[in-house]
Amino acid sequence: MKFRLPILILFFLVFCSKNYGQFQFSGEVNSDYIYSKVYLNVIDNYKHNELFLTEKIIQETTVDSLGYFIFEGDFLSEKNKYYKIYIDKCNDNVMDYNHLLNHCDESSYTVFIANNQDEIHFPLNDLEQMFCDFKYTSRQNIAIHRIDSIQEVLLNDLQDSKNDKQRKIIYNNYTKKLQRFSKSLNEPLAELYSFNLYTSEQSFSRPFYLDDLQQSNYYDDLSKRLQIQYPNSNYTAQFSTDIKRDRLLFEKETLNPIVLILGGILLVSLSFNFIFIRRNRKKKSKIDYKIVLSPQEQNVFELMKQNHSNKEIADVLFISVSTVKTHINNIYSKLSISSRKEIDHFF
Repeated sequence: MKFRLPILILFFLVFCSKNYGQFQFSGEVNSDYIYSKVYLNVIDNYKHNELFLTEKIIQETTVDSLGYFIFEGDFLSEKNKYYKIYIDKCNDNVMDYNHLLNHCDESSYTVFIANNQDEIHFPLNDLEQMFCDFKYTSRQNIAIHRIDSIQEVLLNDLQDSKNDKQRKIIYNNYTKKLQRFSKSLNEPLAELYSFNLYTSEQSFSRPFYLDDLQQSNYYDDLSKRLQIQYPNSNYTAQFSTDIKRDRLLFEKETLNPIVLILGGILLVSLSFNFIFIRRNRKKKSKIDYKIVLSPQEQNVFELMKQNHSNKEIADVLFISVSTVKTHINNIYSKLSISSRKEIDHFF
């Protein structure tokens, strides 16, 4: 009896140390990938879900002869994060350009949400397809898989659309349905994954998102949920930065037409002011013509006002016609006029 208690305690400690605070991600692959390398990556940037980044590899293993692989340990974060299991048939050198440029044609991966205590198994389905099914310990593990399934249905509807009006309706519904579904999973990281699907630069729904960002409270509410559940996470800080940037981008794009309109109004206003000032200056100079013109030029100018011809002016002033023409040229130049039609304004 005195030995039984220590043995039970030892068994309990061994059992707990193996099962508590440890993760285990395992799976099956088809025969094409036997003896291939499999990599477990952590995803610190939610926009890099599709990239295979060698610096984010945290563990690697090899598929055995039966097509099984397993990752396990106790070094993951206690908080949920994004992880990726990636497998390809390129070669074992992850620094090879095919890996770095994601050019391995025969490759497959799955992204999921997990923490240090989760156990997940990825069995082959009936068609021997990999990463299409889950056996999981936490509901959030399968969240991304479900979101991808919803997105696939929505995109199929898009392909069946007949015109732009139908596509616009589908675009709007696509965003709202992804928001509602991901929120129903009660996991902010699932919402963040969904957010990246319809807001990325390559997404057809990004213009709708930028417009919705100015009107909807959803994005601020998601930011609050991230702050509460993941206050010190890179994901939370990145999301806050992205939202601020996109709002500024929208304001800048919206401001450009307004600036052009205001600039046009300003240009028209300046043009009218210039014309008005120029006319006022002309009127002022015309009023002072007796100061501007010489006595003889004044005589010629006043006779011009009386509609006398050049010869008549010459006869009245006892000068030649050529001299009259010279005086008229001087008058035009000094008063900035170009014809007799403008003379009346000076009287």
